[in-house]
Amino acid sequence: MNWKRILLGVVVIAAIAAGGYFIYNQFFAPQPEVAQTSAAVDATAEPIKLPLVSANGEVVPLRNATLSFQTGGLVDERIVSAGSSVSAGDPILRLDATDQEIALVQAQAALETAKAAKTSAEAGLEAAKIGVQAAEVGVHAAEVAQSLVVAEPTAAEVALQEASVQIAEAGIYQASAGQSVVLQGATTSQIQTAEAGLAAARAQLLPVRDALDVLQREDNPDEDDLLRAQQNYNAAAASVAAAQAALEEAQAGATSGQRTAAYGSVSAATAQRDAAQAQLDLLLSGAREEQVAAAEAGVEQAKASLQEAQLAVANAESAVTQSDASIASAEAAIESAQDALARMTLTAPFDGVVADVLIEEGEVISSGAPAVIFGDFGGWRVETTDLIELDVVDLQVGDPVEMTIDAIPGVTLIGTVSNISQVAGYDRNDVTYKVTIDLDNPDQLPLRWGMTVFVNVDVE
Repeated sequence: MNWKRILLGVVVIAAIAAGGYFIYNQFFAPQPEVAQTSAAVDATAEPIKLPLVSANGEVVPLRNATLSFQTGGLVDERIVSAGSSVSAGDPILRLDATDQEIALVQAQAALETAKAAKTSAEAGLEAAKIGVQAAEVGVHAAEVAQSLVVAEPTAAEVALQEASVQIAEAGIYQASAGQSVVLQGATTSQIQTAEAGLAAARAQLLPVRDALDVLQREDNPDEDDLLRAQQNYNAAAASVAAAQAALEEAQAGATSGQRTAAYGSVSAATAQRDAAQAQLDLLLSGAREEQVAAAEAGVEQAKASLQEAQLAVANAESAVTQSDASIASAEAAIESAQDALARMTLTAPFDGVVADVLIEEGEVISSGAPAVIFGDFGGWRVETTDLIELDVVDLQVGDPVEMTIDAIPGVTLIGTVSNISQVAGYDRNDVTYKVTIDLDNPDQLPLRWGMTVFVNVDVE
């Protein structure tokens, strides 16, 4: 049995030795250097480009836009329908613009009011300036009057005032003579002259009246001749009436009013003579203290009036400035109202076709909500929809592209990368970039907006 024990011990020792060698080589023995191979990654090396980059895309017009209102409201009019061709600036949809139209009318009325206020203010300014000129003249006149009051009268002034008294006395004589003529009444010769005038007027009336009677008795008289005859008769009859009135006036003599006026003229002339005499007496007696004080007060009053007139000018200038500001504010309000009114109409941004109208009349649309799909269908291009960021780095503008269209089997389109978006998008959690491709050979194919395209870009 000893040999069995010995054999068992040898096996155990061998197993222990093998396990120790494995542990040593695995954890404690020095590792040999691993040589770099061509498969090792070099961080500085250029990424390996694949010969093709593939993506899905869609056919789009050369230009397209989704139109929306800048403000919300009730759709009042759908001017064109889907499929209509329009020019840039043509209206497509219109919102109810009642409030905006009222605001525009109010702004225009405010402008007219402001313009009228400016016209009034300018007139007030001119009047105030004239008032200043008048006040300055008043100051000068008051100062002259003051100097005359305190100054001794000259011989010429005395002589002038004495002449005024003499002229006033002559006026009394003239008024008295006129009074006598009025009170005496018309002379016999004046009455005879009036009677002769009446007889002449009646003589001129007879042939005119006879001519009118002849025309009136005709069955179909000429209307122009009849009108002229009637006018001639009316003029002659008026002359007779005037002559009759002149005769009656001459026969009646002076009226109560004429006699009163005659007496009044004498009284007025007498009062004028008395005033001139009083002025002469005052001139000869010299100025009294109250006269000097009154003249000084007149100067102060005139200066105060000048200051008030100057203040009125300043106030008028301020009113003109305020009216200018009101006009500017009203014009700005009109421009704002016109802009608001223009925003109620959705217009075509360029020549093209209305692809779809997304809202009907009577519906309410909010600001910025899509309202019209619009495009220029004069040509086509392709835009990718799922090109991921790992592939976009391999593309460059000018890369050639081959495309197939699901809707048109067996046709290959050729194109060129014309634009690579600088801004990322997202598609099912993938970062994507839109790439635009210009078509080289559309060949009048029946392309439609949104057709699916499979894109292969040759990056070599």
